[in-house]
Amino acid sequence: MTTIACLKVFVADDQGAANFDALPGLVAKIAGAYLETTWVWPRRYGLVAPFSFVLADPRVTQLDPRELQKIAADLQFKLFGREGEGDVALLLFEGDQSDVMRFAGTNSDALKALLAGEDDGAFKGRICKITPNGVASVTPAGGSIEGAPPAEELATRAAAAAEATFSGMEAEIHPSPLQVDWWGIYYQAKERFVGSGMNWPMLGATGPPDDTSAMIHDLTFLNAAKDIMIKAPVGFVFLPINFSHIIKPTGREAYRPPIQAIGPGFRPRMAASVYNVPREPSYGAIKQISDFLRPYFSRINLQVEDPGFRVAALPMDIVESVTLFLSGRSDRERLTALNQFHGDPTAYRNRKVWQGVIGVRNQRELDLCHRFKTPFLSGPMIATLSTSFCGQIPWPLSDLPYRSRS
Repeated sequence: MTTIACLKVFVADDQGAANFDALPGLVAKIAGAYLETTWVWPRRYGLVAPFSFVLADPRVTQLDPRELQKIAADLQFKLFGREGEGDVALLLFEGDQSDVMRFAGTNSDALKALLAGEDDGAFKGRICKITPNGVASVTPAGGSIEGAPPAEELATRAAAAAEATFSGMEAEIHPSPLQVDWWGIYYQAKERFVGSGMNWPMLGATGPPDDTSAMIHDLTFLNAAKDIMIKAPVGFVFLPINFSHIIKPTGREAYRPPIQAIGPGFRPRMAASVYNVPREPSYGAIKQISDFLRPYFSRINLQVEDPGFRVAALPMDIVESVTLFLSGRSDRERLTALNQFHGDPTAYRNRKVWQGVIGVRNQRELDLCHRFKTPFLSGPMIATLSTSFCGQIPWPLSDLPYRSRS
């Protein structure tokens, strides 16, 4: 049986700092960012009214309200700061569907009464109060705040599911050593190659790989990375990470073993290239990616196909670079994408994010990237696809493309 609940957000602001028309949208964005990355399938959620989310979980008979406490903490900090004059509280109501939807429309006076512990019995079910500092059962008063089954049991189940997912792929993952093709990564300002990126299905394909094949290929390359870096001791290695997988707990658990197996000694040379990134990923998604990858990788790169990527929405100091995968079929489409991607260099400088272009294939595209002073470039016009790793090699721009002699 699926458990359904309503999560109501209440903002009390005696100083008026948060009393503005944009508050419902801001609350929806902050809370939605957290839910997007944690309340994942098979769980579901949706915004049904201002300050009101409906949550559903088919795995449990009772939710664990403590899991939602971070929403209260994030809202408190982002609306009022650490010492701000304002309070955020959440009310989580679990009941039948009709009551849940009715609770979503509860007015502020009724919410204040419930937050004060005054229950008139209008709603049949459990109501929990959630603040940045604690969780308590309002109805029944002093009742349990545990989930059913407990969070520990759910975590064990999730870990087992991740292990099963990874194990099911092992037969398809190529053992190390692996024959890998490389694209040299060129730093235009210094006219030198600084490393190489592994050639995964997205390069040379008509579109991104589906999620299953993406995971298989990513894990294949991650398993081979250590041997490759031992044989090629100089230069950055850009390793592929699929955006759709890395934002999910089961995906992160599948990536974790091969990444950890590489070892911390290689971290200064390891760069994560997160691909299939949407036009405007949520704050929560990018934060989850950074928190997971940063202990293992010295550089994080976001690879996008939309030249209108909203770099201004990125948090400061969370990634090092954003690269455009140049995918248009016609020359006009590709040159238009290059112009759009470079249309606001100030936004990238303000975020301290380098720009790059992947897939440069002819002289016109290279000339345009040269005019825009694009820091990082790769593609057939930069270096031909090679079975040899391209480390740190000085190479004049006028002599591109580079062709490996091996």
